[in-house]
Amino acid sequence: MNASIFLALLSGVGTTLAYLDYNRSVFKGETKPNGATWAIWSTIALISTSSYFAASGDIWKSIIPFANILLCIGTFVLALTNGKFKKLDLTDWCALTIGIVAIVVWKLTTATYANLIVQVAVIIGFIPTWRNVWRTPSCEKSRPWWIWSLSYVIASVVVVLRWKHQWIDIVYPALCIFLHASVPIVGTVRK
Repeated sequence: MNASIFLALLSGVGTTLAYLDYNRSVFKGETKPNGATWAIWSTIALISTSSYFAASGDIWKSIIPFANILLCIGTFVLALTNGKFKKLDLTDWCALTIGIVAIVVWKLTTATYANLIVQVAVIIGFIPTWRNVWRTPSCEKSRPWWIWSLSYVIASVVVVLRWKHQWIDIVYPALCIFLHASVPIVGTVRK
């Protein structure tokens, strides 16, 4: 088996394990996910994955985004049943609006531009989580966030191994390394 394919599958397994670990803490009542945030992330994941795959044209680079759609929506459903659901705030509306703008841009231009725009929505989508962890560091367990970060490191290696001079392919996984690692870092700083 090709090393890049093996690593792509490994990154998908890592993402799955991170979601299972996260959702286990939800079932145990250790984490209370916000349904509104996970609804936004699920919507953005759909846009991000479809535009990323269209831009990269590589199924192996897209393993994490595809796994993310299914698992993110599953976590959203879990958040609805076991978490809390607050009204969408300005941050949520901004992320959702940028996601919609990305769809329009995709229809008018290319998937590459749409994917770049949706990355802004992904960043904004993390603001409520950062805010919650800043206020209450124990509200998020760090292990799933570190596993997600490691999975995105592996996904970045896959992009490099399968490099076709498309710089857009590295933006999503590289950004997600930082975003996912930032959650436990913020929690550690606040403890």
